[in-house]
Amino acid sequence: QATRVLACRPCQQRFSERKGTALYRCQLPEDKAVAVLQHLQEDCGVRQTSRWVGVNKNTVVRLAVVAGQHAHDLHDKLVAFSPSNP
Repeated sequence: QATRVLACRPCQQRFSERKGTALYRCQLPEDKAVAVLQHLQEDCGVRQTSRWVGVNKNTVVRLAVVAGQHAHDLHDKLVAFSPSNP
């Protein structure tokens, strides 16, 4: 399944449907990328995940770093809008 390119109606700027997600600019099919992240979530090692999903171990590391940074940035945004404790 190809990643769609969408266009903003008012300004006609084009962008990937993955923009703003951890999978932005990822060349893997979505199901493989999600499988990598699910295996890492279950505490599988990099090499083990690489063998099970069928991708290079460097790809597993890169996805883990990108997803981790995305989660960190999202956390910081959400905490900034949290109400303070009285």
